[in-house]
Amino acid sequence: MGNQVVHRPVMVDNVIHWLIVKNDGVYLDATLGCGGHSLEILQRTEASIVGIDLDIEQLNLAKERFSRFENRFMLIQGNFRFIDSFVGKPIDGVLFDLGYSSFQLDDPQRGFSYRLDGPLDMRYGREGKSAYDIIEEWGKEEIADVLYKYGGERHSRRIAKKIKNEKPKTTSELALLVRKSVPRKFGHKHLSRIFQAFRIAVNNEMENIKEGIMGAYKILKINGRLVVITYHSGEEKLLINTVNELGLTTLTKKPITPKNLEFEENPRCRSAHLRAFEK
Repeated sequence: MGNQVVHRPVMVDNVIHWLIVKNDGVYLDATLGCGGHSLEILQRTEASIVGIDLDIEQLNLAKERFSRFENRFMLIQGNFRFIDSFVGKPIDGVLFDLGYSSFQLDDPQRGFSYRLDGPLDMRYGREGKSAYDIIEEWGKEEIADVLYKYGGERHSRRIAKKIKNEKPKTTSELALLVRKSVPRKFGHKHLSRIFQAFRIAVNNEMENIKEGIMGAYKILKINGRLVVITYHSGEEKLLINTVNELGLTTLTKKPITPKNLEFEENPRCRSAHLRAFEK
């Protein structure tokens, strides 16, 4: 693995507590990434893992990390939106960790971070439109709507107009444009919102989440568990509405959040909310 950045899984103990209903069951990690949660499950239980991710680089890294458990895992490159088409038998539990990984965030070429200079990509996989493609092809009204809907950006119209006029090609160019458009004191908050909004739009995240949860419901055994970690209010609202539509039982009365020690060691987990459900 060399010096590659490996994503640190969030709330591992809570994930295992709420997900694992059968020690030697079969569990699906719908957002495998580098395999952090699944590796812990393989190490602590006798369970088998089916892992899904769009990013072939992360799948290859996960395969390397799982090598000593060769008979207990299967990895699939694909979109979790189609989760029910990848699995041919009922599953004991499904995990969604809806955050993007440090592996992606810390790679400038992926374009996820406004702190690192790189192309405006933001795709989880290598297919489909990039953030730059959206800037080139969409009108300012469409872009403004995305910034407001997915980022809650109050200055969406002003920023969208500047984006269309200047057409930034890199993360640094977009970050500079945003900083010039908002009060300096809160620049980082606006940057987080803008980059979040573009990332959601590029990857069709909200549509994928809804379809993925509905697909998970189809493949879950009766009394099977669904565990979902969300990172912003839009995801959380969509999750709650979808599981209510499906009639799943909520096991966690309130969202579970990281403990102080975990937050100190991994500040990126600060907005994580874990919820668990049963079919």
